[in-house]
Amino acid sequence: MTFKKTPFEYEEIQPMWGSLPERFMPVWNIYTRNFYISSYVCPECGRLMAKTVFPSDYSFQTTDGAKKVPRIFVCGNCQTFHIPSPGYKLSSNNGYYYKAKDYDEFEKLVKELDNAGSTTGRRNTLYNEG
Repeated sequence: MTFKKTPFEYEEIQPMWGSLPERFMPVWNIYTRNFYISSYVCPECGRLMAKTVFPSDYSFQTTDGAKKVPRIFVCGNCQTFHIPSPGYKLSSNNGYYYKAKDYDEFEKLVKELDNAGSTTGRRNTLYNEG
């Protein structure tokens, strides 16, 4: 899989007390241990994305070569993966994305990333983002 330069602008929503409006509810039907809801909204469907944090930067192949990043954001509805450029937040809008070819590929990639990911925050990182 090769991530392309993102054409999207990413937005975060502020934490809400109480229930989440239906329009933001993430679509997620894969059991994972290390993905959780992020504050970033999918730029394609408007639902919250899930994320995982990697204990050590994880390398992804992009159209600009290999990039090591501390986290990845995933939309279960659109079956897309979004990574920030190294040293930036996703909302800097200079990262990369990948759309799975089909659901089987999406599920396989989510499971691989879940095995590499963590719900524990990282120390000494530039950003502790969404």
